[in-house]
Amino acid sequence: MKLRVLFLVGLGVLGASACSQGGAPASGAPHTQAIPATAAASAAEPKAAGVKLKFKDGDDRERFSLKPKDDGAKLVDGEDQELARYKWKGGELKVSGPDDAVLAYVTGGPDAFQVKDAARSAVRYTLTREGAGWKLTDAQGAVLYTVAADGGGASVKGASGAEEVRVKVRDGKLSLRDPSGKTVLATKQPVSPEAAACLGFSSLDLPVRMALLFRLQSPAGAASP
Repeated sequence: MKLRVLFLVGLGVLGASACSQGGAPASGAPHTQAIPATAAASAAEPKAAGVKLKFKDGDDRERFSLKPKDDGAKLVDGEDQELARYKWKGGELKVSGPDDAVLAYVTGGPDAFQVKDAARSAVRYTLTREGAGWKLTDAQGAVLYTVAADGGGASVKGASGAEEVRVKVRDGKLSLRDPSGKTVLATKQPVSPEAAACLGFSSLDLPVRMALLFRLQSPAGAASP
């Protein structure tokens, strides 16, 4: 009888011990830690390539925006319709239309840039640093525009020497104004006045003007592979 009681007590002790360890993994089993859902979602999100550069007109209507991408940027209109694509090709900035047709290449830097045709065989425009400003010439070397620093902003003059656009910076807002003082374009995103002055080259197509702005605004881009 005593032996039977001892045997039953022993079984009870073993059973209690097994229950207390029932859910625990073996010491040799690999340990995994759950990743919080928010952290997992954050890790899956793509990293932003830069700040969207948005321009509005004097009536506060969005006209166009430059959206940075990992390999360049994209130009869209106020309805978010694509107008042009910019892609770094070594030290060159390739300018393409929405259909991927090449429009131009911007080469050179940091003090002289050339806008070449789609075949890279001819120079259409040359933007050269001149003192504290810039000078844009055509294929024959004729001066089309000059850009001069002006009280923290910039002044854009045409071939005749008359001012066509003034770039002003005030209270964190950059604006391009016509000779009457009316705001033509404005942005609250960070952009240098000399780069924004390229938008004042009105005889050039917008994709080319924005390509020059992008090139002056992103000097490090030329080193991209």
